[in-house]
Amino acid sequence: MKLKDKTYNKFLEFFEKVSKKHEEDQFEIAYSEIQRETGVASITLKKALKVLEDDKVIEINQGRNTRYGKIRYLNKLNSNSKDLANRTRTLALVDDGTVNPGTLHQIKNMSSLVEQLRQRVRTQEMTISVILDRLADLEDRVHR
Repeated sequence: MKLKDKTYNKFLEFFEKVSKKHEEDQFEIAYSEIQRETGVASITLKKALKVLEDDKVIEINQGRNTRYGKIRYLNKLNSNSKDLANRTRTLALVDDGTVNPGTLHQIKNMSSLVEQLRQRVRTQEMTISVILDRLADLEDRVHR
């Protein structure tokens, strides 16, 4: 799973702020509060929590019920180095003018995503065409 950098950073900032508020100790928080503070949809919240847990940024334990979680922010020291690594990893050229391997991988991923979108548009256009043909047939039958 992948999150947009903006969403990922939004969650990092939120958990850093709440962790400082709770003296960098484990805290219990409602998932709805996280959702409200970050301004994301519930599906994005679940995805973000899973990604952050997989990245060892947070540790989630069960709270008092299913709507609450006990969260420990683990990324205290690594947040600055991780931001620097993310900035370095973004689309950039090496000094000699060649594309770095990370950029090449991102370009390939983007190209495949664009091709998938094109195929979906073609399929939808064909579906619309079939529906319009059927509609024309029905109109012909009605007017006879």
